[in-house]
Formats: sequence, C-alpha cells, structure tokens
Amino acid sequence: MSKKHNHMAIVASTGCVICREFDGINIDGQVHHIAEGSGRRDDYMTACLCDLHHTGALGVHGMGVRAFLRLFKLSTEYDLLGLVNKFRAQDSV
Repeated sequence: MSKKHNHMAIVASTGCVICREFDGINIDGQVHHIAEGSGRRDDYMTACLCDLHHTGALGVHGMGVRAFLRLFKLSTEYDLLGLVNKFRAQDSV
C-alpha cells in the first residue's frame, strides 16, 4: 500500500468528523478531499465524512461548501483537518 493510500485509510478510520464533533458518535464514512475552489486535490489533505455530511442533504457537496461551513460553524474546509487531528490524537491514547 502506498503512503498516500495508507494515510487515507487512517483518515477514514477516524469516522465522520462532523458526527463525532457534533453528535459524539463514530460513523463510518468516506474520504473527502479538501481544497479551496477548484484547486488541486491532495490525498494528504483529507477528512472522513459520512454519506450525509459528504454528498447528502447536509453534505459539503450536497448543500455546497458555503452553506456547509455556515451550518457547522467552520471558517474553511481546512477546519476539518483540525478535527481529523483531534480525533486521531484521541484514538491513539
């Protein structure tokens, strides 16, 4: 397995960062690539989001980035990386 695929598997293992942060539950999800606008996507700039928060009605792709950020009181998509790091740290204890 490549380093990038290994990293994305670790990110996916954190579960949906929105569900964990706001509901306190760990739900499986899929890797979401974070980038500003139509910029290049990097496999190391990823967060795990469940179907609802990724592509569903309350998802970053379902409702659009701006509405998603407002709903969850995030400044940018990069705030999702902070949540990934928070839960990776919690999970390693």
